[in-house]
Amino acid sequence: MKVADIMQKSLTCVSEETPLKDVARMIFSLGISGVPVVKGKKLLGIVTEQDILSKMYPSLQELAEDYVHARDFESMEKNILDNLETPVSKIMNKKVKTISGSIPIMNAQSLMLVNQFSRLPVVDKNKNLIGIVSQGDVFRQLIRSEIPRLEKEKYAEFIGKYYDDMVNWRTRLENEVPVLIRLFQKEKINSILDLGVWTGEYTIALAKAGKIKLTGLDHNSNMIDMSNKKREKLSFEVKKSVGFMFTDFKDFPEKLNEKYDAAICMGGSLPYFPVSLDELLRNVAKSLRDKNALLVLQVLNFEKILNSKRRLLDFKIQKSKDGLHKEHLFIEFFEKKNKKTLHHHVIVFDCDGINWIYKGITTIDITYVTKDDLENALKKAGFKNISFSGNIGEYQGEFGRLSFTGKFDPKESDWLNVIAKR
Repeated sequence: MKVADIMQKSLTCVSEETPLKDVARMIFSLGISGVPVVKGKKLLGIVTEQDILSKMYPSLQELAEDYVHARDFESMEKNILDNLETPVSKIMNKKVKTISGSIPIMNAQSLMLVNQFSRLPVVDKNKNLIGIVSQGDVFRQLIRSEIPRLEKEKYAEFIGKYYDDMVNWRTRLENEVPVLIRLFQKEKINSILDLGVWTGEYTIALAKAGKIKLTGLDHNSNMIDMSNKKREKLSFEVKKSVGFMFTDFKDFPEKLNEKYDAAICMGGSLPYFPVSLDELLRNVAKSLRDKNALLVLQVLNFEKILNSKRRLLDFKIQKSKDGLHKEHLFIEFFEKKNKKTLHHHVIVFDCDGINWIYKGITTIDITYVTKDDLENALKKAGFKNISFSGNIGEYQGEFGRLSFTGKFDPKESDWLNVIAKR
């Protein structure tokens, strides 16, 4: 494997005239260690976080050494600010170690370790900058077979941290829970299996509203831990009616102690399960009572998102609940990997009231589920009475009223809702 096969080709670069303050903003907001300096495509040098700090160091060192007797704080502050106007050409390192894209990745890794570099610029035969390779790039390539599992764990941890900030729970629950409770009362539902609980908020809301026994399942232990922590804060009456269980969704019918009156999968969780749609619905059918069992599904209308919403699922600024930041910015979008798989990307920025700081991106592969896919899989699992409906409503924001009567329009509906019986 060559460096050119794994290097980062989309680069953040600056010109030699760029003020140091702009470079500092890039480094600190993007969370990177340095930025290449170029003229056209030619690599002139590189400026790092350490270079920027060293430019301010004399004033900072003076202040640290004689804080009490420092003579002119305003002059020192002015000196630091003046330095930030300095062109990057004045402090950049011009003796940059570079490599060719044709060398083996382990050779690049060796060079980085020996020179204590975290990354190296990659140039072509004309010394034009064509990419950057990092130790992380090499590491990811070496454990490529483990990446899908690691990405799922990263996604779960990332979403677990931010999910309750991302969702307008009050609006969502007001628009959905009463509709479900009326349906359950009509169908005489007393026990429910909740598939894909995320942070447990939805499951607990149903338990509070309906006096129904609920068991929530999820394939991520972090989500189950978060849900159980919330359960512990409930009143005794509500607590005894709700529980959470970890499962890989392959053998959960054997782990359950009873058959349930209904199963639900809300909020678009269905495409994220680590089993095929056919296997999931077969197992759901095994978990339900033989007669008059009910299955309710709520799935995002991916066709609308991909075609008319330009792949954008959500763009939202929310007030922070962590006490450390003023606001969070969440960006979610999909990319079509193939006919059956989508990439789900989530990007987060935090704001301290002045600056927006990039906190990271996480990506996971999910199943591209359509109305036809659901209908075929439900019939295979033994569900004969199947009805489809749709409603409008943002994914994480202004939720529309949940509807089981509105017509599903693949071009207009935000949600595909399903009621199925055996």
